[in-house]
Amino acid sequence: MSWSDNHQSITVLIVEPHETIRSMIASTAKKLAPEVTVVQSSNGVDAREKLNYNDIQLIISEWKLPKLEGISLLQYVRSNPRTAQIPFVMTSATIDQSNVMQAIQSGVSEYIVKPFSSQILLSRLQRALSKPVRPMNAVTTEQSEQKEHVTQVLVVDDVADNIKVISDILRKDYKVKAALNGKKALQICAMEPQPDLVLLDIMMPDMDGIEVCKRLKADPNTQHITVIFLSALEQTEHIVKGLELGAVDYITKPANPSIVRSRVKAHCRAIDSNRLMRAQIDTMMENAKLREQFDTVNQQEVVSPIKEIQTASNSLSNHLNDPQKAQQYLDFIQQNCQQLQLHLDNMQALQKIERNEYELKPTTQAIHNLLDKVLLGLSHIISNQQINITNSVPADLKIRGEQQLLFALFTHLIQNALEASTKNKAVTISAQTESQFHIIEVHNSDPIPQQIRHQFLEKFVSHGKGSRSGLGTYTAKVLTEQQKGFIEYRSDEQSGTSVYVSLPIA
Repeated sequence: MSWSDNHQSITVLIVEPHETIRSMIASTAKKLAPEVTVVQSSNGVDAREKLNYNDIQLIISEWKLPKLEGISLLQYVRSNPRTAQIPFVMTSATIDQSNVMQAIQSGVSEYIVKPFSSQILLSRLQRALSKPVRPMNAVTTEQSEQKEHVTQVLVVDDVADNIKVISDILRKDYKVKAALNGKKALQICAMEPQPDLVLLDIMMPDMDGIEVCKRLKADPNTQHITVIFLSALEQTEHIVKGLELGAVDYITKPANPSIVRSRVKAHCRAIDSNRLMRAQIDTMMENAKLREQFDTVNQQEVVSPIKEIQTASNSLSNHLNDPQKAQQYLDFIQQNCQQLQLHLDNMQALQKIERNEYELKPTTQAIHNLLDKVLLGLSHIISNQQINITNSVPADLKIRGEQQLLFALFTHLIQNALEASTKNKAVTISAQTESQFHIIEVHNSDPIPQQIRHQFLEKFVSHGKGSRSGLGTYTAKVLTEQQKGFIEYRSDEQSGTSVYVSLPIA
């Protein structure tokens, strides 16, 4: 079923400074539903005004707008409760990684690079209307600006005046460094931050530009650096040799400012494109990895309990006349249902916390009673493994936090301690108070395996637990920090393992 099957009418706001492009977008947008009203604007300020007195269901905006840029319009839309849920499609003629990330983090629904066909536009508009609108992350604009890459240019020439001339031409747009000889140039290229582009004089004493280029391209750590030669007109033979070694261009001396700027700008665009491509590949690989991990977690934490519930349900139906056995199967089903609910709640909370979207609503919690509920939910593990468990947390000890997060936090930590208890089958839970925190200690006699001892609280770290996902202690850490607390641990072969959860006193 398409979006238009459920919506007979829609009002679309198109914000685009060029009339011909606005008309093309309007024509495409009219295919979204039987009745489409198009509101047009040529600048961001006018668009913002029209949002105030029109009931808009979709916004299509160019990034570069007069008076108010598209990204500022997007942030205004997402920060206004009346417009926060409107799908927002951004169009742009440039592929700039920092711009794309800023738009994504500001809650853009789709990002379309110009030029585009009407078919591509229509499919993206339909997709924007069909998926949930993501909120704006309040801290992302600052983060995006911090991550913006400043192109580094190294000028290498044995004549200081030549360096000054070229540096003055480029300093406004790039971070410029200088070297008076080939040896120093190689040292700078080997250090972080590495230059993105080297303007390299061919004729230098001791080590000429040809040798510098050869060494740069022979070293895996520097071979990615773009090299442009600086040469006199009569040095054609040297230029050809340099290009064969991997240089991409040359500029003749004396340097013409407009030529230097245009050549450097052209190659910096290629550098930025390569950087963006590498980032996109990294993102694709990371998404693929996360997808595999997500599928694995669901297989372990969802599919397995469902199978257990199905098996127990069949057994329950065969023992309806035996109340004792029926109750055992019923308890087993309830425990697995609780595990499923806990996993789903955890995944939802983790996603929101990791995206900085979780709204914490702490209240006063009696921690002893909450721990008793956790132990009741883990009673099947305690009884099956015959583990002696002691909860000596005072009944009157109160902390400030969210009941759901606290329940999940201690379920993960105590379950981890129970499953790790092989030497002395005993787990103790105790408490102490320091400064503004109550410290809950969960102790078992077994040490953390040496292989994961230093990564114990990291994501997807597990050892010797079969198909377990390795999310438990990581989840506990995230949930603790979300509630303004912190988590620490100590583990050795003699005393076993203690995990300390410090949470604010109520």
